[in-house]
Amino acid sequence: MSVETVGSPSPEADRIRSVLEQQLPDIIASFNQVLREQYGLTGISVGGFTVVPESALATRVTCNQETCTIG
Repeated sequence: MSVETVGSPSPEADRIRSVLEQQLPDIIASFNQVLREQYGLTGISVGGFTVVPESALATRVTCNQETCTIG
């Protein structure tokens, strides 16, 4: 699985992207397990998600079915 980078990432963001890319199958499998076991949601599977820096949470993060923007 690949991780798409948006904008001009810092070297630290590139390092994090690389780590996420390697671990993404395990992260998604774990997320699906949580959905089943903790929330009782069956018959669905996570197809992807958006990761934003914590600093962006103080601003407005807007997502649609295709992309997320921080503004």
